[in-house]
Amino acid sequence: MKITIAKTAGFCMGVQRVVNLAVEKTAKPDSTIYSLGPIIHNNQTLDMLKERGVEMFNEQSPPNKDSTVLIRAHGIPPKTQEKYTTGCYDIIDGTCPKVKTVHKVIEKYRKQGFSIIITGDEGHAEVIGLMGYAGDAGHLIQSIDDVKRLPDFNKICVVAQTTFSRQAFDTISNAIIAQYPKAEVAVKKTICSATDKRQKEVINLSKAVDCMIVVGGKNSANTLRLAKISQENGTPTFHIETEEEISWDSIKDHNHIGITAGASTPAWMIKRVTDHLLILNRKNNKTVPARLAQLLEVFANLNFFVAAGGVAMYYLSSTFQELPFTLTGGSIAFLYLMSIYLFNSLAVIEKNKHLDVSRYRFYNANKSKLYLLTFSCIGFLLLTSLLHNLALFLFMLLPTFAGIIYHFSIVPPPLRKYVKYSNLKDIPTSRDLFAALAWAVLVTFIPQAIANIFVITPTTIAVFLWTFYLSYLRSLIFDLRDIEGDRIMGRETLITIIGEKQVKQLIFSTLMFSFITFIGLTFLSLFPKYRFSNAPFYTFLLQLPVLSHIWLFMKWQHLLKNRLTALFNLLANGQFYIAGLGAWLISIFLYI
Repeated sequence: MKITIAKTAGFCMGVQRVVNLAVEKTAKPDSTIYSLGPIIHNNQTLDMLKERGVEMFNEQSPPNKDSTVLIRAHGIPPKTQEKYTTGCYDIIDGTCPKVKTVHKVIEKYRKQGFSIIITGDEGHAEVIGLMGYAGDAGHLIQSIDDVKRLPDFNKICVVAQTTFSRQAFDTISNAIIAQYPKAEVAVKKTICSATDKRQKEVINLSKAVDCMIVVGGKNSANTLRLAKISQENGTPTFHIETEEEISWDSIKDHNHIGITAGASTPAWMIKRVTDHLLILNRKNNKTVPARLAQLLEVFANLNFFVAAGGVAMYYLSSTFQELPFTLTGGSIAFLYLMSIYLFNSLAVIEKNKHLDVSRYRFYNANKSKLYLLTFSCIGFLLLTSLLHNLALFLFMLLPTFAGIIYHFSIVPPPLRKYVKYSNLKDIPTSRDLFAALAWAVLVTFIPQAIANIFVITPTTIAVFLWTFYLSYLRSLIFDLRDIEGDRIMGRETLITIIGEKQVKQLIFSTLMFSFITFIGLTFLSLFPKYRFSNAPFYTFLLQLPVLSHIWLFMKWQHLLKNRLTALFNLLANGQFYIAGLGAWLISIFLYI
């Protein structure tokens, strides 16, 4: 099965803006804001926002005075807005800037004595707002048939709902011009450019695939229009809100499936639909590649890939510190990372259910077994550590305890009113920082604990910083993938705090800095006087492929959006494998 996702699918600028406003204003605990009707037309996003404290109301039952009212992306009539602005409410204007432009056009031409003809869907929230700005001068038409029923005009301004069909608007505008040859007609193409691009892309995509899946709210005008455009091209089209509406029987005869989505559909819902299609295809095809994909998905869900990365980094640490690589150390690194990542994934599986269909279903179906596996691994690694030596056991107790209590409150109830955070997970960016710190401590000092020594050397510091950097980059890569869901759920990652673009710039800047640093250290290593360890001069050169892998992955990871999560997971941990491979090559060269 081949899946092609439209480049324009997902949140438009106006929707993203109002969602960000809602998230920002409900960031504080127990904060509530109110919206007059749904802020966007997507039930899944609205449900998530409701959990954060965004409540809908209607004019018959307004909220209490002094409440915060968020104006939805579609806008509202000016009289309605004035009512709440002068009624002791704190107003947050979430109206899409593109819709505001239409408001200004209507106001301008209405003042000049023009009659305002609005092309749009009767009853749609945006159209209600547009008609409010047009007032008595406003006339709503939905199709070319409505043009004939219009009265006589001398001056006409034609505008459109921002999500209206471009083709229909052009047809209606031409009909109006033809019907009123003596009138002054001003045609204002107020259809949003993003809408236009989305509609043009679905025309082309629907002609190139066997069937189309349009993801979005059943009450979303722009999503309904996308589905209609696809159907008019003669392509079998399924308009769905969630992946659960897709059955294997409906798609099994289609080899190439196109996916597009309305402007109010979040990226994580598009991913859920894509993952669901791939899962259906895998379950109903008994081929070797399908079986292999299923196995990789199980490995990813059990966190095998990240645990294997820990073993690779443990090997690097042992090699660089000139300490023996042991099966005990490798097993402890593997079991610790697998069990702690698994435990914390299970702890938040309901909150993260929107991010990964495969993992959510796997964890729900095997929850008790996975908890048993988790604590069995923790018990085994602690027992193995104790049997080896007391130093290793005591060393492993701290990160194990810290990993388990991350999601639990560590502040006694009587003291919680005096501290801002009662558990570690609530500290901004803590998830990524603590994960990187755990990696760095574990990888750097397990070889020493096994050897029953403790030393801090330049090499120790280098291994610690390199491990911290790679594991922190790994966390940022996953945060970039999950940014939309993290933002709506209120998780304060580095990306939600400073922005996606800034974090990407930071990653590429640090990659460049690391590359230059490694080249410089390689050059200095040619001179024994300036070496800070006994490592050969090519040590740092053999780590350059790690930086290249991360750079390439950052550049091309968008190509994985129509692939199962396992492949993304495998490649996102690839830097650890390559780093370990570089260390292995060093050990090989030393024996040649």
